[in-house]
Amino acid sequence: MIVDTDAHHVKHQPENAIVLPKWKGDPKDQTLVAFIPFLEYVATMGFDDARAVLKSFDGKYIPVEFARRERLLREKFEAQQAEKRKKPRKSVGGLGSLFGVKQQSPDGMQSLEEASAEGKMIWDQIRERGQKQYEAFEQKIKEEGAKWLAEREAEEKKYQEEAMKGMKQGVFGWFGGAEK
Repeated sequence: MIVDTDAHHVKHQPENAIVLPKWKGDPKDQTLVAFIPFLEYVATMGFDDARAVLKSFDGKYIPVEFARRERLLREKFEAQQAEKRKKPRKSVGGLGSLFGVKQQSPDGMQSLEEASAEGKMIWDQIRERGQKQYEAFEQKIKEEGAKWLAEREAEEKKYQEEAMKGMKQGVFGWFGGAEK
């Protein structure tokens, strides 16, 4: 998926593109921010081909249409949850909860059943996990960022030295100064 402000830049892949109006420096312009929920959705749902997703929004302003679809999905989910609450549960998880046993997700977050019981759709749970992963990555950068940069700098210096050595050998070999 390409997000750009110039349709000419994406003329060869228009079905992969979102063309936004160019930002003119207005701090109140929230166009790109409005696209965040949609972009999160596309990034986290694992679509093989984003073109089909983009095509489904053809002729519509994506942030508004996405919010409308998400609201409808949430209403449907909440109606299903209300129906489930009316029926008695006979699941193993439900039995375990009677004895104080909580099902835990492998990543330490809520189980799907617990989150669902709290009114969280799978999409909410994916967003939550993504945010937690982002926070963990941010923390890792704070803790180890300087080390990573130093390692990268040392690697680059090593490659430059090896390249210079190779160039010197090549130049001297060209002029017959290299040993055989």
